[in-house]
Amino acid sequence: MRCRVRLCFEGSWLISRGVAVQNVVRGRDYVPGSAWRGALAEMLLSAGRSEAELAAIFSSDARFGFLYPVPAEEGWEGFPLPLSARKCKVQGGLGDGKHGASDWLLPNLRRYLDLRSEAPFECSVCRERLERYRGLAARSLRGEGYREIKIERCWLMRVGLDRRTETAAEGILYALDAATWPHFSGWWQGAEEEFLKLREALAACRPLVDGGWPVYLGTAKARGLGKALLRLDEGESPSLPPLEARLNDFQRQLGLGNDHPYLYFSLTLRSPLLLPGDGGKPWGWDDAGVLTRYISTVPSGLEYLQEVSAVEWETWEGWSQAWGLPKPVVTAAVPGSVLVYQAPLAAKDEVLAFLQEIEERGLGEKTAEGWGEAVVCDPFHLHFDADKISVRTEEGKDELHVSAAGGN
Repeated sequence: MRCRVRLCFEGSWLISRGVAVQNVVRGRDYVPGSAWRGALAEMLLSAGRSEAELAAIFSSDARFGFLYPVPAEEGWEGFPLPLSARKCKVQGGLGDGKHGASDWLLPNLRRYLDLRSEAPFECSVCRERLERYRGLAARSLRGEGYREIKIERCWLMRVGLDRRTETAAEGILYALDAATWPHFSGWWQGAEEEFLKLREALAACRPLVDGGWPVYLGTAKARGLGKALLRLDEGESPSLPPLEARLNDFQRQLGLGNDHPYLYFSLTLRSPLLLPGDGGKPWGWDDAGVLTRYISTVPSGLEYLQEVSAVEWETWEGWSQAWGLPKPVVTAAVPGSVLVYQAPLAAKDEVLAFLQEIEERGLGEKTAEGWGEAVVCDPFHLHFDADKISVRTEEGKDELHVSAAGGN
């Protein structure tokens, strides 16, 4: 089952990127699954819950997804912008008065397949050049479009403590890169039995406040940061169209006929992907043998298209409260990376089973902490397809004209 998770911070908060560098603790713009998973585990342990009970609640099959910022009103889903997104250099981005965004996954794939693509690498409104569009956005669950999300941050200066005396250390200051955006949303996914155990344990630990549980998470909790209210909403409706419909829409907008011998699809990462390959290689998503370690059904003839994929890397580190030690440093593909594959049309049933398992269970390592979450054929790529040319009418409205992408 899948349930919506909503987190509302009361004041400033800080989810650290790792250990401090030169007395500066930098923060993230979102809440990793390990942050709120660990906060709940710490709360239950402090309430006297046994380790056996926690093992049943926090099993490897239960996925605590990443939480992304959303607008204050209901009905929005946050996500990292795909690495294939571009914006106008002058007034690009999503929002009133801006020139919008474009996505170059489908145009690049059309050109790779020798299909027709007429998208110019310039803004369709002012003809200025395009640049990479990075950051966070939100999609309306009611079909009201997309919004860009920008997190406001503030620097907090604090006095260091002497561990020997537990008093202020002379001449030691450090800076906290705190954030103030309050509203976050994401998903918890697992068995219904695990969900019921989690709710029962939380209810026995703390009473509900405004439909949620007070929690503290992140860095500098003792300094007053990270107080939040966590809500678990059971029975939320899916936020995306059915998987097969997305796959078919992707082929249709790509410009392929029904008789084309191959299917093409994308995996757009909502969280980091740690999928080590053989021989010490940091990635293995191009190797069917590696994929079979994590996914039970890998389509025959599956091929990774590196030329049209968009992948960037980031090192991850952190602090384990349970160990009292730094976490091992790993290198993973960043959220927003886009992996593109092709598979024979004859293996469509295998492709659907493969993609269904990825969306339900995640891909790679650390899936219980929300890593490896991917969206198949994300509607963002179709909605902002750069081969759609936006024309400003005299009335000030935008009309979308899709250039013909005929097959060869």
